[in-house]
Amino acid sequence: MEQILVVPTELVRPYVGEKGLFTGREQELYTLVEEKHSFMPRPEAEQDPGHKQIIPYIILTRGDEVFATRRTNRGGEQRLHGLIALGLGGHINIDDDDRPGIFQRGLLRELSEEAEFDAVGELTPQGVINDDTTEVGKVHLGFLFTLEVSRAAVRETEKLEGLWIRRSELSSHADRMEGWSQIALEIL
Repeated sequence: MEQILVVPTELVRPYVGEKGLFTGREQELYTLVEEKHSFMPRPEAEQDPGHKQIIPYIILTRGDEVFATRRTNRGGEQRLHGLIALGLGGHINIDDDDRPGIFQRGLLRELSEEAEFDAVGELTPQGVINDDTTEVGKVHLGFLFTLEVSRAAVRETEKLEGLWIRRSELSSHADRMEGWSQIALEIL
């Protein structure tokens, strides 16, 4: 059974509000994750609002375009089927090696599993996403990054389809986006 990285929700609360993109204290939260994490079976974590699953969430950009994905009906998270995501990422698990730097290793593994890309910029932290107003959001905390690329394509074509969307057109797709993507629009 997959064991995923979590932190107690009560430790996160001083850093984030109920819903939104929170900036300025990312490094403190990153340190908290590195020092106070534990692992929990994924099915248990998905139902436990007493813990936040830590999710790296990376938005790939190419000039005035953003790489987006749409989850197919074969994707694992049924609550998100058919929705557009602006970020790539996923769970950090015990296989990412429970030593200092686990967050970075998990981030890089998730990104390489989901997309093929040629980076032309640096991974740039943008903030932390929290949304306690939804069932999915109550048990997840997203660390938002952007990365400029020259090209990108999805690897998991049975679960995702990839598309480029101009920044000027993003708001017209907002009603079909996952909650975190709607929140991330703030920095795009």
